[in-house]
Parts: sequence; C-alpha cells; structure tokens
Amino acid sequence: MQSTSRYLANNKVTIVANLDGLVTEYRPVYQRNLNVYRGIDNLLHFEVKNHDQKPISLAGYIPRFVAYDENKNLIIERDGTVVDDVISRTTAIAESSPDSNLEFSSTSGIAVGQYVSGIYLKPNTLVTAVESNKVTLNKSPTEAIPLGSEITFQTRAKRGVFTVTLTENDLLNLKQQYLSYTIYLVNTIGDKTLTYSDAHFGANGTIYVSGEALPGPVATHSITTFTQDSQSPTEWYTETIDAQPGINGNSALHTAVVYSDAYTGSITVQGTLENQIGLGTFWADIASVNLNGTETEPTPVNFNGVFSHLRFKADASPSSTITKILVRN
Repeated sequence: MQSTSRYLANNKVTIVANLDGLVTEYRPVYQRNLNVYRGIDNLLHFEVKNHDQKPISLAGYIPRFVAYDENKNLIIERDGTVVDDVISRTTAIAESSPDSNLEFSSTSGIAVGQYVSGIYLKPNTLVTAVESNKVTLNKSPTEAIPLGSEITFQTRAKRGVFTVTLTENDLLNLKQQYLSYTIYLVNTIGDKTLTYSDAHFGANGTIYVSGEALPGPVATHSITTFTQDSQSPTEWYTETIDAQPGINGNSALHTAVVYSDAYTGSITVQGTLENQIGLGTFWADIASVNLNGTETEPTPVNFNGVFSHLRFKADASPSSTITKILVRN
C-alpha cells in the first residue's frame, strides 16, 4: 500500500502596518514568496501586525491588494475581505456589584469563545455563553461596570486577519511568472497606510503564478488569413495548422468556431495525414458549415479524427466577412 499525505492549510502571510506613528522595530529576515495556481481560485490569508508583533484590529480599515506583472503592469486590484470579528457594545444595565453577567441592548456579533476587553475586565476574559441580551463571562470584573460602558469582543485568532481571493479568471491569461504585490489600508476618510513585507521596509511581496498543478486546455489556434487559389478562383484557403496527432486518440474531438460578418457561403474543414505539406498534398473534406449572412453569433463545427494538418476552405470571398476561425484540437 502506498500512503501519501496532502495538506489543507491557509496560505498565510504576515505584514506590518505602522498605524500608531511609532518606530517600526520588527524586521523579519525575509518574507516568503506566495505560490498561486492557474485553473482554480486561490485564497490568500494576510495578518496585519504592529511594530511589537501584535495583531492589530482592522476596524475602520479596508485592506486593498494590488498586483503587477513582470512588466510592472497593474493586473489585479481588489479589496480584501476582513475576517477580524471585532465588535463593541455598550452595557444596557449598571451593575451594583462585580458580576460575570453583562446585559446589552443587542448581542448580535457576539459569540462564545471571544476575548472581552473593557473597563474593569481582567486579562484573558472570555465569553462562555450568550443568551438573549445577556453575555456570561468566565471571569468577574474587578469593579462594578457602569451603565453605558463600552465593551469590546473579538476572536484573537481572527484579529488583524483578512483574505484575498485570486480567481481562476484573474490568472487565466497569465503565463508562468513572478508577480509583485502591494497591500495598503484605507480608512473611512480615504487616507492610505502602507504595509511592509521585508527586512528593509519594502512594500512589495512576490507571488509565483504556476500552471503545473492544473495545466488546463491546450492553446487555441487563431486563423485570420485566406489566400485565393490560383487554379480555382472560386476557392479560398487558410494557412495550415498542426492537428497535433501525437496527443489525440482515435476518437479525438476537434472544435472550430467561425466568426463571420455577413458572409454567405460554406466553410469546409479539410485534413491530411501527410507529414509534409506541399503543392501535391492530398486534402480530404472532413466537415462543413453553411452560412447565410444573417449570423449574429460565432458558428461552431465539431469533428473527430486523427490528422497531421488541418486547413479551411471558403467557396465565397471571405475578405472582410470572415473575421477569424478559432480551432482547438
């Protein structure tokens, strides 16, 4: 028996934001590169910390992610999704003595296990129960909590965390390459705060786009040129394309799509088994499609078989009426 382990883990990176105006003393030796894969959505996790290496609350901030290709062209820009569940509530009833039960006008967003902070609350105070508008704590406060006191609830593991999803469509047309990315925080009035990612306060991180995990479909051939036959002036032929017989089985499916604009006539798919193309090459008709000039959508044609080369024949002038033909073997 062969046993192989696979790991399901968050692709997480720590970044540093100087939101307090203090000297940023934390200087990591290096920042690891992120790997993302074409053909699937990639969920990236980021954790924002301060100069003391403590996660900071993202309340009031929108993280913004921008990525550039190897030519420094902006290719991705989107807001991050904040995972941080920090929430503040004010007490609705004044305590006469220290009590582990607090009442609020609403407990929406408060959950068991969250850390609690506020006036007279002890360190590492946790929510143990939420019932109606009452919250039960694992520790009683040091003093009676007055009416209208602001109490903060937050899951520590989510503090300062946000996610960015690079979708399959974002990476669809990118070749394998290294991207650079930058993250900054935007507050409610639009002010921007840059975050740092390396040992010398550099703002850029690196992402490697890989196509190795999910290579995806083969490239599509685009044909745009027809040449009129000198021997048969009523026939026009495209250049030949490789039908890739080495990767296809006996029932190989080929798909072609004709982009036309008021073209009237037929388009015939021709194939050959000969390895070299010359004037004496024998071409066999494989499939055809008839167009009447009223088509508003591309016209598809599917056919099966193993061929060495393919080409297309038009029985009417395709000049300005056949935009292109796309072929996928």
